[in-house]
Amino acid sequence: MTTRLRRQPILNEHAFVTSTESDYLFHLSGLSLSFVGFSAIVVTLRGALEGKLSDRHLRLVRLYIEGGFLITALALVPPLLNLLQVPDTVTWLLSSASAASIFTALLVIQFRRRRAIEAGRFPLWVVIIYAVSALGVASLWLNVAGIPFSPNAGPYAVVLTWALCIFGFIFVRTIEIFLHREV
Repeated sequence: MTTRLRRQPILNEHAFVTSTESDYLFHLSGLSLSFVGFSAIVVTLRGALEGKLSDRHLRLVRLYIEGGFLITALALVPPLLNLLQVPDTVTWLLSSASAASIFTALLVIQFRRRRAIEAGRFPLWVVIIYAVSALGVASLWLNVAGIPFSPNAGPYAVVLTWALCIFGFIFVRTIEIFLHREV
């Protein structure tokens, strides 16, 4: 008597990204994409005011647009992995490792860009943003390592939200640079 083995899917309600996690990340992605569009409008207004884009302007434009698109893309990684039926622990490990790598590089690149264009000491608010952002990146690396909990959505969502808030904060702090009309 031969026994046929049929593969039964393992049904574990916690095996994949939940709809709450996906919903949050989709909303964050949409908000981030809206931020990119609004930033582009402000840059266009600069041109309408017959203002030229200095190196400082270009650095900020790149920060807004690159940052917004990065948040959008990173927010879509876990739902994509979910579509591929990757278990949630692997999803959050891969997503966190990707985000941590990208944000580590972004912090270094932004530091170098700012240093190359703007001499002198960084304002205190910039130093605080770099320090807290570095802590956020560290939390992503801890999420990858599973310390103190198994990889999960919490640190990932918090850091992506933090990054979008920081891009928005920098935008608000620097908008007068774009709208100032040269006489």
